[in-house]
Amino acid sequence: MQNNQRTIMPLQPYLVLQSNTYKRMEDLDLGISHFYEFTLEEGNQHSVYSVPDGSIDLLFNIGKNEVHTYLSGTVFRAKPWEMGEDKTCFGVRFQAGEGILPKEISMDMLVDQDLKIDGNLFGDRLAERIALAKNMQERVTIFKEAYQKLMKKNEKISLKQNIDAYVRNRICQRKGNVSIEDLAAETGYSSCYVRRVFKEFHGISPKQFAEFIRFQNLLQIIKENKISYEQIALECGYYDEPHMMKDFKCYTGVTLEHYSSMIEDKKNLI
Repeated sequence: MQNNQRTIMPLQPYLVLQSNTYKRMEDLDLGISHFYEFTLEEGNQHSVYSVPDGSIDLLFNIGKNEVHTYLSGTVFRAKPWEMGEDKTCFGVRFQAGEGILPKEISMDMLVDQDLKIDGNLFGDRLAERIALAKNMQERVTIFKEAYQKLMKKNEKISLKQNIDAYVRNRICQRKGNVSIEDLAAETGYSSCYVRRVFKEFHGISPKQFAEFIRFQNLLQIIKENKISYEQIALECGYYDEPHMMKDFKCYTGVTLEHYSSMIEDKKNLI
């Protein structure tokens, strides 16, 4: 088995559309996709809509006297994403299917959930140091240093982890257009075993993960290209345009046409 470089950056467009002063810093090191920071109106419990991305988000909601930390897994369809009550938020989005978790947390706890956690599970006094940092770049450096230490505790790679990594990479490299039968043939294991190993690590099946990656590729194409919906459906690997439209409405809660008009002024940020 040979790993393939992944090509999909997980996008959460509603976060950009519904927040203020959104900033993103891409960083493909350590299995991370990017860091982001934004502000919300202070004083109320915040939420924005999340869409399926096959990824994990770690979010620090930074207040004057304390920091609330949330860990969120992929959702199955558009749903509210809880973000705490304070104004400033700093987040880490991992690459699809990536992310080392503290031993106290399993993926089953995160799928379709926003879990409020002790931010220090990812590093000694991490939440406090994130809050006291002077700027976004300093927060990024602090997190990466802590996360590298966590990764060193998980350096031993098992056979199952190798299988999982190969399957994840192939699905992302093929932008969601690969069957479980193909993955089984490439790995040399049965479809049942590949499916079981993948779900053990991610809490969702390879098929669900592939559908989310195909959807994320669709978001990317919509942002970057002005081509017909029929062409987009063909490029993304949907059966036809109606199939694409149905999936899109399910995953975002709005029609593709409505979404395109929503993002028109913020394409460069999404």
